[in-house]
Amino acid sequence: MKHNKSSLKKTTVVDFKQDAAFFVDRGTRFLNRYDYEKALRSFRRAIELEPTNAECHCHLASALAETGQFEASNDVLYEVIEKWDTSMSEVYFYMANNYANLEDYQMAEEMAVRYLQEEGNGPYREDAEELLDYIYFELDMPPRHFQPSENEDVYSKHERARRSLEEGRFLEALDILKEIVEADPSFLPAWNNLSLAYYYVGDFQQSMNTIEKTLEMENGNLHALCNLAVLLSHHNHTTELITLIDMLKKVVPFHPENTYKLATTMGVLGQHEEAYFHYLRMLKSGRPHEACTYHYAAISAYLSGRKDQALRWWQKAKQLDPDAGVADQYIQMVKSEQEGENIKPIPYQYNPPQKEVSWEQASFTGVENFKTDPMIRASLLWALQHGRDEVKFAVLQTLSLIGDDEAETAVRQFYDSTDNPQLQKLALLALADMGAAMPEHAPKSGDSESFDEWNHATVEEGIQRFLVEDGQVAAGKWCLQFWQEHQENAQSHVQVRKALAWVAALEYVYGTVSQQKQSQAFLAQKYGVSVSTVAKCVKVLSMLDFK
Repeated sequence: MKHNKSSLKKTTVVDFKQDAAFFVDRGTRFLNRYDYEKALRSFRRAIELEPTNAECHCHLASALAETGQFEASNDVLYEVIEKWDTSMSEVYFYMANNYANLEDYQMAEEMAVRYLQEEGNGPYREDAEELLDYIYFELDMPPRHFQPSENEDVYSKHERARRSLEEGRFLEALDILKEIVEADPSFLPAWNNLSLAYYYVGDFQQSMNTIEKTLEMENGNLHALCNLAVLLSHHNHTTELITLIDMLKKVVPFHPENTYKLATTMGVLGQHEEAYFHYLRMLKSGRPHEACTYHYAAISAYLSGRKDQALRWWQKAKQLDPDAGVADQYIQMVKSEQEGENIKPIPYQYNPPQKEVSWEQASFTGVENFKTDPMIRASLLWALQHGRDEVKFAVLQTLSLIGDDEAETAVRQFYDSTDNPQLQKLALLALADMGAAMPEHAPKSGDSESFDEWNHATVEEGIQRFLVEDGQVAAGKWCLQFWQEHQENAQSHVQVRKALAWVAALEYVYGTVSQQKQSQAFLAQKYGVSVSTVAKCVKVLSMLDFK
């Protein structure tokens, strides 16, 4: 009897070990093939076999994040760091990414900073810093925490510079931003804000150079491209501008802050249809927005012919910021305009419509708006660089009334840069009116025309302008005569450099003599000087006989 050879072969049994490592490897292969269901089953099986293995839990968390289950992923990661391996600092980075995907940016910042604190030179350091850059500068969220590393100073400095830009302290911002890019040339948000700072102070060539450097480092940087478009528009470089606008029209940013930047830029460039499209996308997202965003969106709707939508958005702006009074004026403007009439141009600024800036009138009406409005400050600095001589004269007067550190710095820089002797003297007058020290190389008393003579002439001019030309002829004549007597009889010259303080004091003295007394506080506010300075001048004048 013959036997089949195959039936005589000895059967061999292979021990196929299916441990946690096997299922992790299997899950990874399924994940790479986008078979998420099998990947999740494999990683859960690995955890069943080795429940205390922290890496198995991390693989499961990664797969959950891949499927969009970010909260479930973080639940697993919290368990890892609390129960299985407290030294796995990379878990904080994983959680930061999950929170960012959930748009919980405060917790994303918390976790990213925690990772950098635990693992300053870890493998995800650059990624964590990029996430913080995105939160702080793309989302425009001020830092709540600063990691203890060399980047701490960069972040805090940049936030300070950003606030300075928003508040109109452009020269201060310029100095801070230059320090940042010198210390860290790869820090793109600082380069973008540096170009804006140069633009606001009127140094357009440096602004252009800065934009070009930014685009060399990142060719498609949206903020830099938007800044470039505004600069090209300012210089009437039509051909390059049209090409750039055509390119920007094709961009549809994902993130709201990039959308906001592009929408505002398109509006400033007169591309109101595109601005409206982007604002509409932002406001449809369901996220909360500030009143100014609804205001800008309303402008884009109004200027693209959508008046009903503009009214709805201005109503929303009014609801969010009822005390500002801005939306009320625009609502009335739309309601009073007849259908078919030409639409008036409106700037993309959160201000009442048709607001005009008159530097020559600043000393008459007070300077509070000039102190607090960043756009007015930018206009002043621009005019000091590029305006006619008579405009520069008015700007110097206004800066002397503002009198803060930013104004003093601007006047000093102008004094050093101009070669016009007349404007140099006006700059010295402005510095003296602020009570600032004179430049070392400034003319000393006893030169061809002393500074005191300029100051006295200005007091007389102030009396003429603020009293005589304002209809107070009798008061003006009395003050001129009394001022001349003071100059002839004064035993010593008190160091009060603000000419308008003397005018205020003279008007106060006249009011006392003529039974038309006004308070020193009222007159100090009228002339934009401090009450203490007016009181000092009144004390000096009272040494003469009033009658």
